[in-house]
Amino acid sequence: MTLMLSILSYLLLIFAIAKIPEQIWDQILLNAEKLLTVIKRRKKELPIIGEIYRGEELLIGISECEARIALGIKILTSSIPKYKFYTDILEQLFESHRLLGIGIKKFIPEIRLAVIKDLQFEKKILDEIISAFMQFLVIAATTWSFVFLSKSLVEIPLDNLTTFLMFFLEIIGAAIFFYLISLLKTKIFLSFSKAIEELYLFSSLIEVGLPVNEVLQRSRMMQGSLVTHKNFQNLADRLKKLVSRMKETGLSPKDETQEIIREIWHLQEVHFVKFTKMVQVLKFSVLAFFFLPAYFLYLHSIFKFFMEQ
Repeated sequence: MTLMLSILSYLLLIFAIAKIPEQIWDQILLNAEKLLTVIKRRKKELPIIGEIYRGEELLIGISECEARIALGIKILTSSIPKYKFYTDILEQLFESHRLLGIGIKKFIPEIRLAVIKDLQFEKKILDEIISAFMQFLVIAATTWSFVFLSKSLVEIPLDNLTTFLMFFLEIIGAAIFFYLISLLKTKIFLSFSKAIEELYLFSSLIEVGLPVNEVLQRSRMMQGSLVTHKNFQNLADRLKKLVSRMKETGLSPKDETQEIIREIWHLQEVHFVKFTKMVQVLKFSVLAFFFLPAYFLYLHSIFKFFMEQ
């Protein structure tokens, strides 16, 4: 059904585009070019998409930092691209390297892999959002193609109020969907991001040889999401035991910490499946309460037109 609707929408749009006067077409292209220029210039400020751009920029910056470390060139922390908490971890590591002369070369590949995994996750979320908006676009394009054809071929008028209401319903529906998706993403995954941040910072600072109390203070491990959030209760108990063992014996908990990090990534994937199901429900709700009513308004205007004849 969706495929047939997409094909029909495409054919109707091709016909509608062919009917556009040349002057209007030139103006559309000019405005589109201006919009693309603005988006390209400010792409890193865009929600979700901009975050992915910043993450990819950080990967390039990490490679440059590795080259500088290998050559013994000083690294300016202000030059590291900003992406989530990974930039803060790198800045603290580089600051420890600068002040204490601690070797940090072995930690850079680990941070890079974490950023790559994080970006893959963000792209999966973006794919879900784009898929939903493509379906919104298909429904809207089909509706407005029928409107255009009815006016140009059958000369069925559409009053300005109905046109405005149809357009308003579709725009507000898409805006509400994006707003709720952003809230849902933050509510579900923020605790995972915070827990991973705490663990990576804890693991990195332990390995560079800082005192235990300072590591716990700088990573906020014992007050953060990993300890306080209900999703991580079992993992928090394991971590507390590792911290106690470290204080008593001085044994590094890095291997166990990496295992906990992997389990949190896995838990995040499990919650992503739940997230996709929520997206489907939300998408269906937006289609049912905003996009379909816009189409029904158009049908109502047609029936009203024929009843008055």
